[in-house]
Amino acid sequence: MHFMSEPTLKKILVLRLSSIGDIILSTPFLRVMKTHFQECELHFVIREEYADLLRYNPHVNRLIQVDVKRGHRALEMLNLQLMEERYDAVFDLHNHLRTRIIRNGLSSRIHHIDKRSLRRLLLVTTRINLYRDFTPIPVRYIETAMRYDVLPDDRGCELFTTAPADSIAVATLTAQSWTHARPLLGVCPGSRHFTKRWPLERFAELCTSLLNLNYDVIVFGAEEDSIAGETLHRIDPTRIFNLCGRLSLLETAAAMRLCTAIVANDSGLMHMAAAVGRPVTAVFGSTVREFGFFPYKSAATVLEINGLSCRPCTFIGRSSCPKRHLRCLLETTASDVLGALLKLIETEARRD
Repeated sequence: MHFMSEPTLKKILVLRLSSIGDIILSTPFLRVMKTHFQECELHFVIREEYADLLRYNPHVNRLIQVDVKRGHRALEMLNLQLMEERYDAVFDLHNHLRTRIIRNGLSSRIHHIDKRSLRRLLLVTTRINLYRDFTPIPVRYIETAMRYDVLPDDRGCELFTTAPADSIAVATLTAQSWTHARPLLGVCPGSRHFTKRWPLERFAELCTSLLNLNYDVIVFGAEEDSIAGETLHRIDPTRIFNLCGRLSLLETAAAMRLCTAIVANDSGLMHMAAAVGRPVTAVFGSTVREFGFFPYKSAATVLEINGLSCRPCTFIGRSSCPKRHLRCLLETTASDVLGALLKLIETEARRD
């Protein structure tokens, strides 16, 4: 689709405050914007706890961190400070009350993501599917700039780490007796919502199979995933390494690069693994492709149970299964995941 060209943009503000996956999914937008407007100055507003995800991104000229725990007054103060920047355009990839406060009056050209809210609501509440396509979230972000003739490229998401992060990742693994003797595979058993978490006992079955196939395993996750990580670690403390809550975001990304492939739930770590170029086998439960969060332009296999009349039951995830059977996750077996993972590894090995 071609749009009438508008004036060249020399200073741009982008808003996407959270979370891990959504911010990583914004990186194709940043790349194509800097490719299209080569001389533009691009500023990005982000919650401070996620800033490392973009701190070393070469397409961001200024990273503006905000502490949302300080309330709306802090957002209003940031808005006043940004008034002095005189942005040619603002792109709100979040379109949340907080970002609307920040962006208010900053430019005559304010563009925001179309969240397909009505289609999403109808699909979740009535199973009426009005989605005409499976538009990924990165493309929806880029849609906000298509009036400037900005289009998607053929590359996926990006995450830039540092040499110190690489060193810390290796040192942390070495401290857990990693010996480099066997190839590594990563597993990410966590997700913020229960209906997006493949059961831990299935991850345990998978890890046991991987050990038997002569792989060592890294368990990735946040501090709240530590119990899950320790449970898997106890299967074989010499070959399953629990890094949950022990690494920063950049260090986690660096450790992922050491893995042959990653198994993950529908989570931010799934997108992180794809962004650092690792093949991903993902298990999806209560959410579906239409929402746009499948791994983007990466080597990936998604396992999901199609044909369930109760799916999707949510857009972001739920704390329990409303039908009390969790078939969307339980019907994906450890054997299913292992088979998909090994096939993906084999395919990527032939490609290399």
